[in-house]
Amino acid sequence: MAVTKQAPRNASRTMPESAGKRLLREHKEVALQSWQRLWLSPLANLLTWLTLAIALTLPASLLLLLSQAQHLGQQLNQEHQVSVFLVPHATLEQGQLLRQELLARPDIAKVTYISADQALSNFKTSSGLADILDSLTDNPLPATLLIAPENAAQTPPVVAQLSQQLRQLTLVDQVLVDMAWLDRLQAILAASQRVTYSLAFLLALGVLLVVGNTVRLQIESRKQEILVIKLVGGTDAYLRRPFLYAGFWAGLFAAGLAWLIIQLGVSYLHDPLLQLAQSYQSQWQLQGLGWVGSLVLLATSCGLSLLGASLTVGRQLRLIEPQ
Repeated sequence: MAVTKQAPRNASRTMPESAGKRLLREHKEVALQSWQRLWLSPLANLLTWLTLAIALTLPASLLLLLSQAQHLGQQLNQEHQVSVFLVPHATLEQGQLLRQELLARPDIAKVTYISADQALSNFKTSSGLADILDSLTDNPLPATLLIAPENAAQTPPVVAQLSQQLRQLTLVDQVLVDMAWLDRLQAILAASQRVTYSLAFLLALGVLLVVGNTVRLQIESRKQEILVIKLVGGTDAYLRRPFLYAGFWAGLFAAGLAWLIIQLGVSYLHDPLLQLAQSYQSQWQLQGLGWVGSLVLLATSCGLSLLGASLTVGRQLRLIEPQ
């Protein structure tokens, strides 16, 4: 019978380490060393993180408020109505018939008919001029149709087209639709969006400059160490890692501080803005960064910090060469 030999239990310990495992181990060591270096000068690093956090907070807050304002504009737009005033001689039957015809249109969701007598009664109640209105011999108010367009027809061009078509009807005397405020709101939001994107671009450059300057100072403080490592054969890729991890940690902490500042700002402004929205019979509420927004903030902060560190460390390492 053949006897099979078992491999010794410690054979795996003598096997050479694979390139992937060695690279992963080196990255872990560099990341840990870079983390430990942060706490050698915590105050200076904290000031750098706060600077980056403020640069991130400004565009992130503006984008958050802009998205909330667009959502509020959509809510107000959905509640938009077109007021159609009928001619004075229109009868109740004619008004009801016109209402049924308009309800059959696919771009109209709801039509409310208000007779001339009902309109006068409502005006008496709301204006407090009942005594003066009772002295009138004729009712000066016409019958009215309140038209709510479908959600798909809520855009200003479609509402304007609908209003123009309603003006062509025989029984219609006047069509009132306040499009000016909606146009102004859309223009303000569009301008604010461009201003926010421009500011975000400028502050992103600021983040690159701050991280780049921080990494440059770190390289200058370790210049002799870098020269020695290059003399013994250290590559630029090896020397680059600790500074890239320093940029990553800076981006990570800056994102956390920016997130905290934004959430505190949302909590501070929530109640006043809620009261303002409720005064306009709106259920709108200021919302903070959700999971998606938080992840975008984190990825942007770490990405910009890594980019700034990479651009700076590559140039600085090329300038440091042993003679």
